[in-house]
This record gives sequence, C-alpha cells and structure tokens, in this order.
Amino acid sequence: MEMISREVKVEDFAIVQRIVDAHQLSLHPSEKRFGEAEARQVIHGFFEPAITRFIKRVENDDWESFLTINPDISRSRLYVDLYVVPGSGLLESVLSTALTLARQEHPGFRLWLGVHSKDLEYQNLLERRGFSLLRRYWTMELSLEGVTRGAPQGDVEIREVDLSDDDDVHTYWSVHQDSFSKHFGFMPREFSTWKEMVRRDGTEVNMKVWLLEVDGREVGFVDCDDSLIHEGCGFVSGLGVRQEFHGRGFGEILLRHAINYSLESGLEKVVLSVDTGNESGALRLYEKVGMKPISESHHYENMNWADEARSS
Repeated sequence: MEMISREVKVEDFAIVQRIVDAHQLSLHPSEKRFGEAEARQVIHGFFEPAITRFIKRVENDDWESFLTINPDISRSRLYVDLYVVPGSGLLESVLSTALTLARQEHPGFRLWLGVHSKDLEYQNLLERRGFSLLRRYWTMELSLEGVTRGAPQGDVEIREVDLSDDDDVHTYWSVHQDSFSKHFGFMPREFSTWKEMVRRDGTEVNMKVWLLEVDGREVGFVDCDDSLIHEGCGFVSGLGVRQEFHGRGFGEILLRHAINYSLESGLEKVVLSVDTGNESGALRLYEKVGMKPISESHHYENMNWADEARSS
C-alpha cells in the first residue's frame, strides 16, 4: 500500500475534527464531537510542540488518518494518539509511522498510547506488538437539568486566579503540585514550564482557575475550560486538594463550584475525566454528586517500544 503524509498545521483544524469524529463516533455514537478549540490545542501540543502527521493512501483525495505525539520533556514521556477513518485499512501503517517518528525524536522516553476502550482492533494490534494495558480512564458526565446553584458550605472562600499575575499562578502551581504528588505517573514540573502551559490554556480553551482558601491558606483548586462548549458542556480539566487537607469535603466544595460556573454559563452538562485507579477518592466524589461514566479510554505501554519501532 503506497501512502503519503504531511505535517499538520493549526489551520488544518477542520480536517482533524473530521478524522477524529469519524474514528471516535464509529466506536461509540454518543462520543462528544471534537471542537475547534480542542483540535487547535491537539495540533499545537499540550506541553511542547506536538509531532503531527496526516496520512492517506495515494489514490485518495482526502486525508484518512491523523497522528499526534505529545512530548513532555520534563517527564521524559511521550503521549501518542492515532485516529483513522474506518475502512481505510491504515491502522497498522499509522502505528508504525508514529513509533518511527517517536524513536527518531526521543528514543529514551517512555511512551504511552491512548486507546478507546471499544477499539478492539487497535488493542489487539498493540498487544501483538508487545504493549500492555497500563491505566484505565473514564469520561464522566452530569446533566444540569433540574440542578440549582448552591452556595459553598463552611467557613471557606473561593477566588479566581489571575493568570496574568506570576505570584497568583505560582500559588496555583504550588497547590496543584502538592495535590497530585501521590497520583500515578506524577513527576514535579518546573514553575517556568507550568506558567507557560497555564497561560496557553487560558488563551486556547479559555481556562478559568479557582483556589479554595481556608483560614487564609490555599488548600485546593479547580479549573474549567471551554473545550466542550460546542456540545453544551462545561469541562472540569483539573481538581485537587493538598494532601494534608484530604477527607474534609473540600473537593466536593470545589466540584460544586465548577457545577455552579457551568450553570451560570447556561450549559447543559458538566464533563470530566478520571483515572479509575486514583486512590484519592476522586471517583467516589464524582459518583456522589451524580456523575455517570459515558466512555472509557486506556493507556498502553511497552517499555521496549523503541526496539519495536526499529523492527516495524
């Protein structure tokens, strides 16, 4: 099979949307459609600039697949996602291309591949190539129909972070790093890198951040963005509480603040993602407020992936 490829540019967002939607909706018809802001963010990269490619068979006019490799330099890790139009027969070739590109750029990094739980063809292919299941993640959703705005309980204060203020962003960074310090895969991130990421998200997906203060001390955070606003959904992109303050109900206060924000924005639902193996109790909290899982994704890993790339 003869194929051609090219790098993806930000102005190609509509092509990315078409390919991702074709792939995801073929697996699960109720999947959220890929929005423009989300597509632009994926093309750009979440940490450093992403490695991206469109791939198609020579005889076809339209691009049939999209791959993205997100390097996280500070953690020596690569996040890889592949999307292939159903019926193209390109999956194995696209995977080989992704592994080759990753090996050319960062052969010593760990590599995690994202896979939809219903994509059995892709899972079987990965297992044949020596990859194994690393982690499961749920996308959860709460309908806001009939939900009314609530007030924070207890002697607490919630304030919005000024993302243009270095000191305020540094406080957010400190709370975030402590909150996630015991999570799977966590590694500390330098403030300078963090600041750039946060401000980019503030611009690209209109991210808002709030801190929860108790007795003058910031003990937790929640952030929301507009990546799913085209579906009438608010997206909770992060929520955490400092380790020493776990078990005191602060996570629920922050989550309900995010729900209030979505209500005030006139949205119909709230969506978030969660690591099902998270030991902080996050999954129990989300279920407590009425959130339901609507889809599942997996991370696969092969510690010898660079050797696999060499042989493919």
